[in-house]
Amino acid sequence: MKLEDSINNSIDLENRSPQSTKLFTKIAILISTLALLIYFICIITYQVDNLLGLHVFSATFIPMVILFVLALFLAVSERLREKYLGAKIAIMISVALFLCLAAFVIFELLKYENFYVAPFNTPPPLH
Repeated sequence: MKLEDSINNSIDLENRSPQSTKLFTKIAILISTLALLIYFICIITYQVDNLLGLHVFSATFIPMVILFVLALFLAVSERLREKYLGAKIAIMISVALFLCLAAFVIFELLKYENFYVAPFNTPPPLH
């Protein structure tokens, strides 16, 4: 089976899917995209001001992880049901978010020798 045929079958299957499946995949795509957008805002803030970027990332880390887990749960459950294209896209965005979060955590550990999460371990105070 060619890749084009597989994509066409997946799109056709998604068009015939129940409304709940369409809703869950759209919510998973929306949530994972929102979390990725928050991550990029954190990165841009870090590029402008390092200390402020650490504060923003530490404050938004837990919400991003919650959004990641929720999006991955919705996408994987729909992906296991059938080969829906929307679920595949949501899983790819969620994996990209996970890789970005892991990269920034590793960056913090290498550069600052500490990992900052807002209520537990706050970054140094702003000047």
